[in-house]
Amino acid sequence: MLKMKSNRSAMCSQAFVRLLSVGVSVLMIGLAGWPMLLAASQSDADPNEVGRRAAVSQGLQGLAPVLPAKFRRAQEVVPPVAELEPVSPAPAAPQPGSEAPPTGQALSEPVGPVIVGRVLYRGPVPSPTLSEVDRDQEVCGTTISMTPLSVDTTTRGLRNAVVHVELGEGDVPAERPAAASIVVRNRQCRFHPHVSAAQVGNEMGTVNDDPVMHNTHITVANSTVLNVAMVAGGRPVKKQLKKAGLQMITCHMHKFMQAYRLVFDDPYFDQTTEDGRFTISGVSPGLHRISVWHETLGAMQRDVQVPVQGTVVLDLEYK
Repeated sequence: MLKMKSNRSAMCSQAFVRLLSVGVSVLMIGLAGWPMLLAASQSDADPNEVGRRAAVSQGLQGLAPVLPAKFRRAQEVVPPVAELEPVSPAPAAPQPGSEAPPTGQALSEPVGPVIVGRVLYRGPVPSPTLSEVDRDQEVCGTTISMTPLSVDTTTRGLRNAVVHVELGEGDVPAERPAAASIVVRNRQCRFHPHVSAAQVGNEMGTVNDDPVMHNTHITVANSTVLNVAMVAGGRPVKKQLKKAGLQMITCHMHKFMQAYRLVFDDPYFDQTTEDGRFTISGVSPGLHRISVWHETLGAMQRDVQVPVQGTVVLDLEYK
């Protein structure tokens, strides 16, 4: 009997403890949600009333117990936002006609002063001369026409004159890449070109385009530079130019064949065009002597003052 009473008392005690635990939990949850209810009611309340309630709410929050871990709501952790680096705008694509002109550094450096001009002849122009052909007439024809002067009828410019600017005292020739081979062709019993200019160190070549034999004999001041038989269909003959001067080119097979080549130690020369024009660049500033050569009219000279930069324009006229 006593044992049964003891069991009932224990059961009642356990039930009371459970009820008390639930009540305490409900009370704690209510106290935790109390600030949220106060904050929601502040939006529609009078400003003075809101301030009073806020003070009461802060006091209640200070008295609110800390909830057990199992009743705490997990906080959402928001990762910090990385600070973005400023991004430079991409360059706009150039529109047609909007490109800026290149700067001075982008432009090629000037090579110095430039001499441009014309070689003129205003005298009478002789008629072409005819030479009789005594061999290989099936290729050369019966006569060969020679034109000693070629003058533009409008400008009076003289063709195939060679203009050279002599170096000043103490000047050193500028280094320039070697030009292509200077080739003389035997074609229809003529030398092509009839007049040419080259620099020491250039390669000269001789070619026979005719179906007959030729002979190429090159001399400088009566000294032989090259003397070779050029058979029909033979291989070209090549040789480097080693000596400056006026070269005479002749053919022993055909006496009427003749050509000229002027060879210089420096690159300051040019051959006139059909209207007598020439251009020479890269000459050092100062006083220079300009020489002109022509196979019929001979040579003439003139002194010219060359500036540091700019263009010198002059006409050189045979009287």
